[in-house]
Amino acid sequence: MKVLAIHNILWSHYKAKIFTELHHRLQQEGHDFFVLQLAFSELSRLGLKTDLSIHTYPYEVLFPGKAVEQIGHIQKTQKLLATLRHHQPGIVYLNGYYDPSYWFVLAYCKIRKIKVVLDFESSEISRRRVWWKERLKKVFLGQCDALVCLGQKAAEYALKLDVSRERILSTKNVGVDNDALLEIFTRELASRDRRKAEAGLPRYNFLYAGRFVERKNLDMLIRAFHEAKNRSEIGKEWGLILSGEGRQKPRLQELVRSLGCEQVHWMEPCEWYEVPVRYTLADVAVLPSTFEPFGFLTNEAMVYAMPVLVSERCGSATDLVIDGLNGFRFDPSNQEEFANKLLWFMSHPEKFRQMGANGKAIIDQWSPDIITEELIQSFHKVSAYD
Repeated sequence: MKVLAIHNILWSHYKAKIFTELHHRLQQEGHDFFVLQLAFSELSRLGLKTDLSIHTYPYEVLFPGKAVEQIGHIQKTQKLLATLRHHQPGIVYLNGYYDPSYWFVLAYCKIRKIKVVLDFESSEISRRRVWWKERLKKVFLGQCDALVCLGQKAAEYALKLDVSRERILSTKNVGVDNDALLEIFTRELASRDRRKAEAGLPRYNFLYAGRFVERKNLDMLIRAFHEAKNRSEIGKEWGLILSGEGRQKPRLQELVRSLGCEQVHWMEPCEWYEVPVRYTLADVAVLPSTFEPFGFLTNEAMVYAMPVLVSERCGSATDLVIDGLNGFRFDPSNQEEFANKLLWFMSHPEKFRQMGANGKAIIDQWSPDIITEELIQSFHKVSAYD
């Protein structure tokens, strides 16, 4: 069995662990695994370096001098097809259907009788649906031999696109490097109090870490936090950490100034291995997005045994969050509900330890080892298809 994975950017550190484990496991079984990365990174992350040390599997970056958005479709298609002819795989592990070049990859695979396993990340609520696009998706998905889905919501959407349940071979194809992140977090936790004092942080803190773009719904987060702290008897003991960068940052900063909300603390973007340090400063992680295919913030916070507050429009809310057990879900369009959930956390810090432990038990079932095993079993099943 020879598996060729096609992925968009090498920067994706959360994929490095999965690809590395796939390579080692398949190599032990006498099979080949190789990854085609289209580019090192994307435009929004060009300021962050790609950590090559974690990519310990065989790979090639097809367009090393460009961000992935800068690659022309014709050039990309030509390079992908040439590389496919060179590698002659038995299985192509393809990360999506959204790229026009992937239609040519799919056609080539059908002609050459190469099996296709598709990473399927979309969910029905991700955006407004257009009938002709839905039909095109059905055509594409109908030609794939199997799907590995980014959580239960993605699997439900695939079923609505006429994919048979038998062809959905995994709903856990999402994860972070649990062990590596936890090791950093645990090591840095000893310096928590000193770092909080240096940053001028209050006793308790909510944390959002990610990009500052519209769908992250950070303006709602700021307003809801401002409302909750004003209603809480201990509101002055709580802060909100916003860690990241993005085009909305100036507008969000102006919103904070207009509200007079002095307890919002800004932190610049950092490398992936520095992010766990930010979590040591916080008590509850918040993901307020109006849409996320999944939302890795949820995974990371649960690895660190932190309670979570996650928008119900994030895929991870369905798979990982149980209301009252390890956190809460909420409607990201309802500021009152959002503020009430923030207020609940402000009023119940004694619950954090047990909620965090509950979350850690859940996320342990989404470890890279488990995800790798499901992917390998998927490749074997597809390889056996007539």
